[in-house]
Amino acid sequence: MFNVRKLEGLSASRGIVIAPVYRLAEEVPIIYPRIKINAHEAELQWKRFEQALEQSRNDINLLKDDRNKEQTEILNAHLMMLSDPEFIPQIKTALFSRLVNIEAVLKDKVDEIAGMLRAAGDTYLAERAVDIEDAFDRVIGHLAQNPDGSKRVKANRFIPPGTILIARSIKPSEALSLKDSGILGIILEEGGATSHVAILARSWRIPAVMGVRGLLEVVADGEQIILDAVDGLVVCEPSADTISTYRARSRTDHRLETETAVERVALINAIAETTDGAVMTLRANIAQAEDAIAAREVGAEGVGLFRSEFLFLGLADFPDEDTQFLEYRAVVENVNGSPVIIRTLDAGADKMVAEQLDLAEKNPLLGWRAVRYCLDRREMFKTQLRALLRASHYGDLRIMFPMISNVEELDAVLDVLEEAKAECVRDELSFNPAVKAGIMIEIPAAAVCADMLAKKADFLSIGTNDLIQYTMAVDRENPKVAHLYDCYNPAVLRLIKQTIDAGKNERTDVSMCGEMAGDPAAVFLLMGLGLRNFSMDSSSLMPVKELVRKVSLADAVELANAAMELSAAREIRKLVQERLKNYE
Repeated sequence: MFNVRKLEGLSASRGIVIAPVYRLAEEVPIIYPRIKINAHEAELQWKRFEQALEQSRNDINLLKDDRNKEQTEILNAHLMMLSDPEFIPQIKTALFSRLVNIEAVLKDKVDEIAGMLRAAGDTYLAERAVDIEDAFDRVIGHLAQNPDGSKRVKANRFIPPGTILIARSIKPSEALSLKDSGILGIILEEGGATSHVAILARSWRIPAVMGVRGLLEVVADGEQIILDAVDGLVVCEPSADTISTYRARSRTDHRLETETAVERVALINAIAETTDGAVMTLRANIAQAEDAIAAREVGAEGVGLFRSEFLFLGLADFPDEDTQFLEYRAVVENVNGSPVIIRTLDAGADKMVAEQLDLAEKNPLLGWRAVRYCLDRREMFKTQLRALLRASHYGDLRIMFPMISNVEELDAVLDVLEEAKAECVRDELSFNPAVKAGIMIEIPAAAVCADMLAKKADFLSIGTNDLIQYTMAVDRENPKVAHLYDCYNPAVLRLIKQTIDAGKNERTDVSMCGEMAGDPAAVFLLMGLGLRNFSMDSSSLMPVKELVRKVSLADAVELANAAMELSAAREIRKLVQERLKNYE
């Protein structure tokens, strides 16, 4: 339309702003030396740490604002991290075993946990890594005796009012100071719509776009730009005509703001039904019990994937049965009767428990992980299954086994489940004897044999993240080959279609819990392939539901039939995008 340069990102807080940018200077990190200490000095170091923890908790409590629910929830999450009954003892153990200064110990442990979360390949979990770093940055700052709890040497942080703030990233604690700064918008190179910075921006009604790659290389300090947080765009060097067009859009968008808020509530409460009456089920992917509450608030119909491995990661030993039971029960209780699918321990590869860290496997993605690991650690596995069974007494809990590659593996895990049931009966523990047990389809071998697996599993859930990776032999974290990681690849779509058809033929429910299920465009195609159950990050629920409610299933089927005749991912993607234009 106009000859202007546009950068794409993710709209995190709706609005349109035309203003000069202010580039936030990055802070210079303090480099802490590693100092060897003796046992007596370790006692003193631990006292310093406890004092810094208490100071940090006091800081956070002072920042709370009961008038802002989102801000309070974020700060409460930081308080929970600073009182974590599993993580804090790990720091003490590491201090007294390694005998180095507490700053070095704390940094190593925080880096370890944050690294595991980022390596999981999940946007939501990567953003939680930022929260952990932010919470403990404050502690490190107090250890360094910075009065405001900052661990860094501050550059000039004054932000001129009337500007659009641009930066690589902003931690939630830094974002809290932006509310009354007078800025008109926020653009970040990193982060997504579920980050706490995005949540705060929405609560303050400050337009924001996240994940704008190359932003700092392209946009100069003081340059006037257009922040289009409706379509997730940054317009650089806009022409006079472009500015005039966006000003008109901005006025219209402002008039619709109240109407949009009403529509949002209506969408949350609406059924995910196509224009010709086909109903879809939309659930949420979560990693901790409290996430289920946030998912319910945006209309999730239960939990399609609870990642139980995050109860295990970073621990010297496995959580006991009661600890797991309480967490699983909390998830069930937080969804008010809706289904909850909990995946058993999916450890290994990029999410290793302590025992796996020293293996040095040549190909960990193809190695001792998930059910392979659990079947070799039968008692640990049975402990988790007992905890899950006990929690099934409190609602519609369903058990899902990851990385199943053949019928023999499925038989083996079901045998352990029966043993766990027998033990619960012996110990007079209440549970649902008819609890549903399903599997993830994330290995091509499982998709090819989905008809056999569907005869024995109560449900199938397609994990597209690994399915694409294994089908295309692509490490999705490797930038050299990441372009081959494509959900629209014909081979991937054929495996998905084969799985859906196998479930239909055996009358076994099929769902999808990979990232593909949270992409509205992909959902349009998947509906046409026959999929009816989708699970995704909470931030994707409303865009997907909006898509479902404005398209027809007949069009989706026609699209899928045409797509399956094409031979290249780029052709299929182009076709999907063209068909979606009919609904704009």
